[in-house]
Amino acid sequence: MNVVYASDDNFAEIMGVSICSLFENNKDVAELTVYVLDDNISEKNKCKLDDLAKTYGRKIQYRSIENIKSKLATLCQQRGSLCTFSRLMLSQLLPLNIDRILYLDCDTIVRKNLLDFYNQNFDGKIVCGVLDCISKQHRTRIDLDEKAIYINAGMMLIDFQAWQKKSIDQKIEEIINKYSGHVPYADQGIANISLQGEIKLVHPRYNCMSIFTAFPFDHLLKYRKPSFCDSRADIDEAKKDPAIVHFVTLFCISRPWFKNSSGRFFDEWKQYKQHSPWKYAPEREQKKHTFQHIGAYLYRIAPPNISLAILGFLHSRVKPRLMGK
Repeated sequence: MNVVYASDDNFAEIMGVSICSLFENNKDVAELTVYVLDDNISEKNKCKLDDLAKTYGRKIQYRSIENIKSKLATLCQQRGSLCTFSRLMLSQLLPLNIDRILYLDCDTIVRKNLLDFYNQNFDGKIVCGVLDCISKQHRTRIDLDEKAIYINAGMMLIDFQAWQKKSIDQKIEEIINKYSGHVPYADQGIANISLQGEIKLVHPRYNCMSIFTAFPFDHLLKYRKPSFCDSRADIDEAKKDPAIVHFVTLFCISRPWFKNSSGRFFDEWKQYKQHSPWKYAPEREQKKHTFQHIGAYLYRIAPPNISLAILGFLHSRVKPRLMGK
């Protein structure tokens, strides 16, 4: 099993906790190699990551992204760091003989054995992913059909040989140039544009996002106003016992590495941290942006049907217009 993460030094601890959960719940996988797309991770954190791998008899390989930074230089970083874009240039960073890879964002934990999921049939597609719950305006903003498949790129199972054969890296570079680096929704927008027609949808339990666990299904629809999404039954099943939990940014809850945080599966994240070399690392201070402050305040003082109607309008209608091309 080949698993890929991308991180800079600031997120190395968060990634390390995810890797700890991956190793802990996949002990019976005969071969498991983690590739880290490395944006100047410190030697101190690399030593901790290597110690973690040795504890489980695993290997971590670091693949510097320095050689591709010039190709990413024009990108407008609307969120995250430059290293998040490195997952788009896989053919230039990973050994070309790899058959398939599982890409995971650093802000995840793995709760189940993933071998069967990893070995599934791609059914002629290049990537397996989970639908993101977004409005039609988010899709049309990047020139996709309002019913186009749009996945959350925090978990992607990739047929790496097909990725290379169909020159996905080259398509991605063309998209970056087309938009002069200002691609709406950053790396996730680029991934979804370049992979249209090449995505196999999988059950949301393999990318159970905070948006699923924070809201009842009806509230989720009111807030995100999706053109289509996974069924109530599938999302309920996913959040009851997910295989992969994804702690995405959300206005109404924090994330488990921040002070005074609480939420579904936060305790599990903290337990994995206690089993990692970062168990004594202090909790972080959260810096919310303006929309998060407004959203949290409105959600706290107003009835859900009112607050979510307003916030849903902002998220589904206003936000897409602000994402400049």
